[in-house]
Parts: sequence; structure tokens; C-alpha cells
Amino acid sequence: MKKSTKGAVAAGASAVLLLGGAGSLAYWNANGSIAGGSISSGTLTLTPKNVGTWTLNGTTVTGTPTIVPGDELVYTGSYTIGATGNNIRGNLTVTGGTGTPWAGSTMTSTFKLDTTTITTATPITAAQNGKDVSAEIRIDFPFGSSVDNNSQSKSVTLSNVGIALVQTDASPVIP
Repeated sequence: MKKSTKGAVAAGASAVLLLGGAGSLAYWNANGSIAGGSISSGTLTLTPKNVGTWTLNGTTVTGTPTIVPGDELVYTGSYTIGATGNNIRGNLTVTGGTGTPWAGSTMTSTFKLDTTTITTATPITAAQNGKDVSAEIRIDFPFGSSVDNNSQSKSVTLSNVGIALVQTDASPVIP
């Protein structure tokens, strides 16, 4: 056999081996579709319905009130709830007014949806979306032995006090 024929046979055998090797990398595959559309995120908002008012012993506060032991300072206002999402949950809370402004004073807050008092045990859900909630913040400055001279000449900026709707764990409730 001639050298050129031997070379051609060797080249052909090499080509067959290379093609066979390339073919061994091929594999079958398939794709499947997933049913469904798009998803979107929910909302949690609290929009003031009215500005609300502060009263001192039942009289609307104007300017800077000066309180003394025995006084009661109360804020009342209302807000519209925005709560959308399959498992949205939130709690109402007072912000910027934590602690006790004066020795012996107490601060309490009450939130009502119609006649139902809202607590952390009854959080806001999507069922309350678009409904109004009333808020009351009460600061009692009692007259008595719990008030001492250290409570004189103190101040609190009322505009720093606010109401917040804060999301809690969105895990679904399993009955």
C-alpha cells in the first residue's frame, strides 16, 4: 500500500473516531411549562383621615400648654387603613412617645375599629383594608406622691408623637 493511501486511511479512521467521540456528548432533554401568571406585592399604609387634636383636661390645646400634676393630655384622631396581601398582618403602635415624659406620668394608647378595640392579639389584616381606625393617646400626670420636683420644667414636643402600622409575621394562620 502506498504511503498516500495509508495516510488517507489513517485520516479517515481518525475522523470516524472524532465524530464518534463528539456524538457521545449528545443527550436528550425536554422542557415543561409552569402554570400561573404574575405575582405582586401587597401594601400596608395608614393615612390620616383627620388631623386629630390634643386636649388638656378636655380643652383643645393651642400653642404650648403648661401642665401640672393632676392634668390629663389626650390626643384623638382617625386614620384609614391600607392592607392588601394574602397574609398581611400589622399592629398599631405609638411612635416618638415612648417612656414617661414626667416622673409619675403614664402614657396609654387605644385603637378602635368601629367598636372593637384593636390589640396585638387582634392585628390588622386585609379584612380591614379601606376601613377607618380611631386612635387615642392619653398622658396622665397624676397628682400625688409619685410626682416629685424632678418633673418640673420638662417638655415634650407633641409633633414628634405619631401612630404607626407595623407589619408582623406574615406566616399564614393554620387552623
